[in-house]
Amino acid sequence: MSEVGMATTPNEAKAPARGFRLPVWNWLMLWMALFVGGPVALHATLHGGVNGWHALLAFFLAINIAICVWEISLYFRIDDIERWHHGPREGNDRPRGSLYTTRVAPGELLSTRLWARVWSEYAFYDPSYADRRSFGFAIDVGNGFSTLIPSLVFLAGMTFPFLSPVVLGLIGAFIFYQKFYGTCLYFFTYLFNRRYQGHRLGSVIAMVGGTNGVWLFFPAIGLYVCLRLILENRFDVIQ
Repeated sequence: MSEVGMATTPNEAKAPARGFRLPVWNWLMLWMALFVGGPVALHATLHGGVNGWHALLAFFLAINIAICVWEISLYFRIDDIERWHHGPREGNDRPRGSLYTTRVAPGELLSTRLWARVWSEYAFYDPSYADRRSFGFAIDVGNGFSTLIPSLVFLAGMTFPFLSPVVLGLIGAFIFYQKFYGTCLYFFTYLFNRRYQGHRLGSVIAMVGGTNGVWLFFPAIGLYVCLRLILENRFDVIQ
């Protein structure tokens, strides 16, 4: 993982703007436009129209590929996240302000320190992400390292048939089952350990239920598509 921009990643709302910068949420919108719009348009051109199952899975995989980078950053930056979360405010180098409104240059998007802020902010709702001994830390780091390449292969394989339908379906089933099952276990540990205590119900539903619910809905769709690829041994479901 590259550490370009590690020392200069803006962690203060008052950081001086130098060169071309956009808020992080703008960069994320551009990422989604590129990694959803591009594959869907290419798929439609090559196969004669937009396929709904393909478009839904392209949308999810675009999110997942980005978050794999965040999860790998969680592994490399757990020392920083733990210090930001548990350390005293005075003398602590914890980032100020929201990550998503921080203005960054293109090169800074390669910094693991930047994406570590995702977990630092989420740890407010679930402190397990500031604890290397927790299930949340382990499952997300594991997802980041194990599903990044398969996600890229599956995204490309839905449009370019360089793998058989059965092989592509098996790769996808590995990705989607892992994510569905891991998310179920995450919700169990979150509720069982009562990590929702001390937070408003609405914020828990939005920040924990809403964001993680994506990892149940779309993997369920992915498993359906992959089962059809395997059982039918044809690409009809996505083409």
